[in-house]
This record gives sequence, structure tokens and C-alpha cells, in this order.
Amino acid sequence: MYYCGLDVSRKSTHVHIEDGQGKRVEHRVVPTTPEGLESALENYFARGLRVAVEAGGSTGWIHDLLRELGARVHVVHPTKVKWIAASKKKTDRVDARLLAHLLRINGLPEAVHMPTRQSREVRRLLRARRQLVQIRTRLINVVRSVLEQQQVNLRAGALGSRKGWKALYDLPLLPGIRDIVSAYDATVAATTAAITTLETQLAIRAQADKRVAQLQTIPGVGPLTAQTVVAAIDRVHRFANARKLVGYIGLAPSVRSSGERVEYGRITKQGRSEVRAVLVQAAHALLAIKRDTAKPLQYWCARVARRRGKKTAIVALARKLLTIAFYLLRDGTTFDPTRVRITAAA
Repeated sequence: MYYCGLDVSRKSTHVHIEDGQGKRVEHRVVPTTPEGLESALENYFARGLRVAVEAGGSTGWIHDLLRELGARVHVVHPTKVKWIAASKKKTDRVDARLLAHLLRINGLPEAVHMPTRQSREVRRLLRARRQLVQIRTRLINVVRSVLEQQQVNLRAGALGSRKGWKALYDLPLLPGIRDIVSAYDATVAATTAAITTLETQLAIRAQADKRVAQLQTIPGVGPLTAQTVVAAIDRVHRFANARKLVGYIGLAPSVRSSGERVEYGRITKQGRSEVRAVLVQAAHALLAIKRDTAKPLQYWCARVARRRGKKTAIVALARKLLTIAFYLLRDGTTFDPTRVRITAAA
């Protein structure tokens, strides 16, 4: 068995290989390309090769490539490799050598989960959509601010449609402000078109994933929320239970214990922020639903709100939705409102 450490940068990768006794077999620098990595490692795949690499922007395709070629790949979170972080000789060569050494002696922290290609693809599309939505929101806020300088105060959401933008041209705007509105109008329209394109691609992928349909049976959960949750979870069976998933997403309450006293505080927020955001939105949407299927969860949230306040109840409801999603995905079922325990604690 051979052990390899890879320190990857955008243009080049340091490759350090040692044998089972820790003797250096090879160290070289190759281009960060499929051809470069394959040429450096091709003599070791058939003889047994384990590879350690820090998680980064290129990790996905490197992981897939090396797995397909026959290597066992251990992806590690960079901040958890304390020996590398604390090293006084912080160079690429030291990083690659230490990764190989720690891999050989089983000294690396637990491997980072590598999502499937499908999940990574959906994550990229969702991330791009979120960024475009944020850009559009900032653009609209600039226009609203400019219009306020001429005492034009728009209602919330007025620029969320083409009709709202067209109405601006009927106002007696100053020439400079009209020019700004026109420029931002074109930019917002182009951004909206780009968002629509991404949403079309997401819808195509959603139709091919039955897990998305499962989660959409939960009141308040729409297609984008379902896809965000599914892409983050990837393989549900990698979580031993719902509590593990809640902790991974960062919706678990913080715990402080002193002697026999245990206090629960705010959620940790240590996890996937995009999932927390869509689940909180889903919780708000659920409370506005008039259907009978939503009532058990609404009653549950109301009980929590009476004891803990509305804001805490919304977060608790988001956590409840994630817990339900875990069981639906694990068991391959759909939402059943009769199974919601409305007397449960937050």
C-alpha cells in the first residue's frame, strides 16, 4: 500500500508518496489537471493507493477522478489538520508530506463527506441563483433609495414585477433620476432572466429526483426549499438520526451545563446557512396556509410561541420541518399530518 498527500493550488499540485514504512517514494509538482495527476500516480493505482487531500474548490473532480482510477481518497477539512496549521514551515511541500504521513498512521480527522455529482451540480445551481437574487435585491434597493431623493416612496415589492418598473416611467422624474432608473431597469431585467434560466434547470433536475417530490408534501415546503435540503443532505443514511442532521445544518440549540443544571440557548448556526434560511422561510409560509394538512404543525408552533415567543417558535418549527424531512427521506414516505405530535416540546 502506498500513501499519497496532495496539496492543491489553482495551477499546480504537490504530490508526496510514501510506502507502508514511511519511506519517501516520490515527491513532484504537477499541473492541477486530470492529466497531471494521473501521470503522477499511474504507477501506484494497481499496487494499492490511498490519497489524502484538503477540501477545496477543486476537490470534487479530483475525488471523482482518483476514485475512478482505483484510489481510496480521504478528503479532510483544512482547519482540522492541526499539525499543518501549526507548522512553522508552512510550505506546499510540508503540507503534502504531512498529509501522507498522517494518512499512513491513521492520524487524520474524520473524512469530509463528498456529495454525489448530482448533489454538487444542484448545489452549484442553487448557489448561483441565490447570488443573483441577492444582486437583484441590491439593485432594487439602490433604485428605491434614489427615488426617495425625489420624495417617491414605493410600497414593498413594487419593483418585483415588470408592471411596477413600467409605472416608474409615468412619474415626473428628474432627468438624472430617470436615466438611473432606466439603467437599473435593464440590469434588473437581465438578472431576472438569468434567474429564470437557472430555475428552469433546477426544475428539470427536480422532476428527476423523487426525494424532492417527497419533501414537497410537507406544508410550506416548495421546490427550491426541497432541492436545497436534498442537495445538502445528499445521502440521508450518512446521518445516524435526525438529531445528527439537525446539528449538521446548525439548527440545534446550544447547550450550557453546570453541575446538574442544563440550559439551552440559541441555535449553534454551525452548518449550512442556506438550508437554515430556506427552512425558516418555509416555516413562515406554513403558518399562512389554510389547508387542514398544515393545522397540526401550526398548533404545534402556537404552543411553542406561547411558552417561548414567536421568533423562537419559528426557529423551532424550521427544526421540526428538517426532522420530518429526515424521516421522509430515510423511510421513503410522504408527509402524514396525523403523525405530528402537537403537544411536543420545542
